[in-house]
Formats: sequence, C-alpha cells, structure tokens
Amino acid sequence: MLSDRDLALLTNRLQIPLIVQDIQSGRGMLSPDVEYGLHEVLSDYQPDAALLCIALSARKVAAANMHVAPTMAIMKMEADRILADYAELWMSHAARRPIHNDDIFETLENIPEDLEAMGELLEVNTAALREIDEDVAGLCEILAVQAKAHVIVAETFIEVLDQATGADDALPYADALPVGSNDNVIIFPGSYAGQ
Repeated sequence: MLSDRDLALLTNRLQIPLIVQDIQSGRGMLSPDVEYGLHEVLSDYQPDAALLCIALSARKVAAANMHVAPTMAIMKMEADRILADYAELWMSHAARRPIHNDDIFETLENIPEDLEAMGELLEVNTAALREIDEDVAGLCEILAVQAKAHVIVAETFIEVLDQATGADDALPYADALPVGSNDNVIIFPGSYAGQ
C-alpha cells in the first residue's frame, strides 16, 4: 500500500497533479498556454508515468467533485487501484533498484487496458463537469485525450518487449530493454521526460 509520504513524493515528482490541484482550487486557470503545456508534458511521459500522472490527477478531481456524479466515486476507486498496482514499481525503478523482468512484464501488460479505462471515466466525468466548472472539465478532457494516446504507445512497447525479452535474471529494467528504430533506448517504466 502506498503511504501518504510516497503519494506526496509521487505527486511532487510528476508535477501535473499539482497543477490540476491549483486550477481546481482557483489558484490557477486553464489558459490556452497551460492547456498546451499540459498536453506537451504528458505526451513526453512514458506510458507508465503518464498512467500514474493521469490517475493522480483524476483522483484529485474525483475527490473534490463526488457530489457531481456517481461516476466520480468510480473514477476515484479506479485511480486508487492504479496507484496501488503501479506506483511502487515505478518508484523502485526511479530509485534505480533492480527489478525482475518477469515481474515487470506481468505488471506492464495491463497498462494499455488501464489507460483506456481511465480515459473512458475521464470522458464521462468531463461531460458531468461541463455545467459546473469549465476549467476542471477541460482538465479532464486533456487527461482523457492523453490517456487514449498513450494506449497506442504502451501497446507498441509491450509488443516489442514481448518479442525481445525472455531472460529470467534480475537486471535494472532499462538495461533489459530493446533499442528502438531510432537507436534510442526506451526507458520505460519509472521514467518520464527530463529524468
């Protein structure tokens, strides 16, 4: 189970949930520049970091808007489940602790499905929020778009990983990954732009 301290560290590390919190509380606004920036940052994340970031952000939106629709409670439960399933692995890799490849693949093969589910819940809740808070609805829309875009990236990555791996030994995950067509090593999971 993720401790409050770990949750705070993860939120601070990914930053976007903090921006969501500021906009939601009225300390910030969803200007076109902020909207563009959120899309750009999220699109640069690896799928696992994007999933965690989207889940943390959706959790904040849901917690503050439970009164809006019953689907908010469902979105919060799904975000909590995603954090429980992926955050520890992501934080272990970010701290450069060795991880077994078999454990990673079993966990990562569900990322596309979880991104898709999160995207659908965000879309439903975007519609519910439109009449109440246009900025928060806009945030949900950005998160939904990015979740759906990362499904494709995650599916491609898992397909490549499935073909390229088979070793049972423990290695730091980045060392076990295949080289892409542009000769850049994919550093998924536990990574994000700028790490």
